[in-house]
Amino acid sequence: MSTIRYPDLVDDERQQALQAWTAMCEVVDRVRVALNRDLQGGAGLTLAENLVLCQVAMAPGRRLRMVDIAGLLTIGKSAVTKTVDRLEERGLITRERVSADRRTVHATLTTEGERTFAAAQPTFVDGVQSHFASQMNEAEIRQLLQLSRRVLQRHPDQLFRAPRSSAPDMPGSGSPSFGPSTLMPGSSR
Repeated sequence: MSTIRYPDLVDDERQQALQAWTAMCEVVDRVRVALNRDLQGGAGLTLAENLVLCQVAMAPGRRLRMVDIAGLLTIGKSAVTKTVDRLEERGLITRERVSADRRTVHATLTTEGERTFAAAQPTFVDGVQSHFASQMNEAEIRQLLQLSRRVLQRHPDQLFRAPRSSAPDMPGSGSPSFGPSTLMPGSSR
């Protein structure tokens, strides 16, 4: 873990807050890279593909507007487009334009997409457990969840707005990075 110091810029209390923020970002980055590797090896999906499939699978009618996927995952529309392109090429998602508004495009989960997504979930859940949750006891996980919810509730509008440009790629994955509102299957918003 890196220990960045900001000499002469901040007092000790803020120094510790910046170190906590940096450590949290490093944890998220490392866990994402590990989950991406696990999913590619065990399920043939990138983490980005799994997360898009998850959002579409949880949507009513297994159908979701592309712009809504971007908003839910807090990523740019171009990152969603690239990911959906790959999923569509594999027959896991189809795109449908709305006849009343040709600008609106929906992503719809196919039967093969449902099967692939369901088959990937044990790998995803096991990865979250081994790379993240196994490092803490139940009380620490509950505390982390409580603290995370507090931060998310304080500024919900700013935290769930998709960026205007495409998110950076995850190191070595070739897949877009996905943001804090990403949910595990079966969790609630």
